[in-house]
Amino acid sequence: LRIHQFFKLVSFTIMLCGQAPLNTKIVGGQNAAPGSWPWQVSMRYQGSHVCGGSLINNQWILSAAHCFALIRYELQDQGTNPNSVSVSVSSITVNPNYNGNTNDNDLALVQLSSTVSFSDYIQPICLAASGSTFYNGTETWVTGWGNIQSGDLQLEVQVPVVGNGKCNCLYGPGSITDNMLCAGLLAGGKDSCQGDSGGPLVVKQGSVWVQAGIVSFGNGCAEPNYPGVYTRVSQYQSWISSVITSNLPGFVTYFSSGTNSDVTCTATAAVISSMNVLFSSIPLFLFPSLLLIDTLF
Repeated sequence: LRIHQFFKLVSFTIMLCGQAPLNTKIVGGQNAAPGSWPWQVSMRYQGSHVCGGSLINNQWILSAAHCFALIRYELQDQGTNPNSVSVSVSSITVNPNYNGNTNDNDLALVQLSSTVSFSDYIQPICLAASGSTFYNGTETWVTGWGNIQSGDLQLEVQVPVVGNGKCNCLYGPGSITDNMLCAGLLAGGKDSCQGDSGGPLVVKQGSVWVQAGIVSFGNGCAEPNYPGVYTRVSQYQSWISSVITSNLPGFVTYFSSGTNSDVTCTATAAVISSMNVLFSSIPLFLFPSLLLIDTLF
């Protein structure tokens, strides 16, 4: 029975990605049960959480390019969560167009040295396909460990999409490219600093969870008028498919409902000269050789 289920999962990834059997969360709801975010990955160095990531099939992780500016390897323990799995890394592929100065094309693919078996606690996330739309106000979730030092304490935060036009007004014209997606409260108080760099920004379409963004950068943490900025996953379907040549991740076209209320930037905004690229207080230039695929709560 286990073998049958395993091959079914591998063969029909597109149909079965984005499933979180233990997630009972609704918009505006309370904290979910254990296993709420079964694609969440923790990357650790010397026992500390360093960067987040998302499981996109049984052997690949999607994360941020800026997490891998310098590579250093160290074995890590599995951790205390009985539902977590530690897996060694085989290769890292950073998007060739990544620009560390502008934060454009901030994504990387991490290949595991062996496949992982799916369960209620470990599942791949669907990826937003080319042509997906994320209108201003679309509700999203960002998950991870944030500035918490212990990897056993995970966080989640719900934030609305801020249109690229408005986001460009806030960060300065030209700062936000078509490869980016903004989300956060303009009043401040919630931000992806409560998630972590490289981690997923997800939306729900029907019963399927879809990854819309990757935690990339921001100005400060939860500051008013500075939403978090994410790599827009839907821009990279072709590149991801060119790197992962077998057992492709599931891509789902996400359509926002209603009409887009985004604005065009007409005022000259101050350009942010030094953005907070590293959301975590732990230096993100150190990379472990083991990933901890974990679940929140």
